[in-house]
Amino acid sequence: MQKEDLVYFRRWFFEYVNRLFSPDSFIQENLELKIEHTGRVCENILLLAKSTKISETECMLAEAIALFHDLGRFEQFIKYKTFRDSESENHAILGVKILNKERVLSRLSGEEENLILKAIEYHNLMEIPENVETCSKLYFFSRLIRDADKIDILRLASEEYAEEGRRNPALELYLPDAQGYSEPIVSEILNNRMARIGDMKNRNDVKLLRLSWIFDINFPATYSLLKEYGYLEAIMTSLPETKETGILRRHFENYLNAIESGARDCKSKP
Repeated sequence: MQKEDLVYFRRWFFEYVNRLFSPDSFIQENLELKIEHTGRVCENILLLAKSTKISETECMLAEAIALFHDLGRFEQFIKYKTFRDSESENHAILGVKILNKERVLSRLSGEEENLILKAIEYHNLMEIPENVETCSKLYFFSRLIRDADKIDILRLASEEYAEEGRRNPALELYLPDAQGYSEPIVSEILNNRMARIGDMKNRNDVKLLRLSWIFDINFPATYSLLKEYGYLEAIMTSLPETKETGILRRHFENYLNAIESGARDCKSKP
């Protein structure tokens, strides 16, 4: 992959989203939200990539993956007015279809094209498929985009919850602002597992699901950025002050402290 390829991809992306301009203010607001999200995920993935000291070519591949990772979100929202894949289409698969139809990546080698398409396809799965070799480039880039994406969604969520009057129902997947938590969500968290979208019943569950993403973080730099920006703490603060919330807060804190302690121990070893 060359620099001119990345320049072409950036230009194509903005030409594509400009074609989708909607006179519906709610749709357009959410399309612009995804354009801005894409830009920040590109920034995040470069921060993470550089922390791993990969080559310039590999950094460009990472940015291309980030640039196109949510391409399917635009058509998805125009058609269904939701970001919930289960009620519309799998936005990752939709993005891959668009890239193939438009032959956007045809200027790359077959290996690079397949890497980008597969990393996009896997970025929203509960976990990377078992058949992907852990030592492969695909495994590395799939983990990279998953972390870069999570960082910005957590940023957006923390800002949304800090300004309660500016609620965007599409980001909460149109779930009600009801009390309590769904038991399956709590159970997954207490077992250090990501919660499942299908178990969400209310807005509090959405917050917990996003917090549960810490159990699927892949790079030390991601933890460092989340701690520096305070996104996790901001989301926790927005939860109701209940006994159950206190238990969950302590569980998250203990988990993150253990991760941080493990990182320090690794650094201290010769």
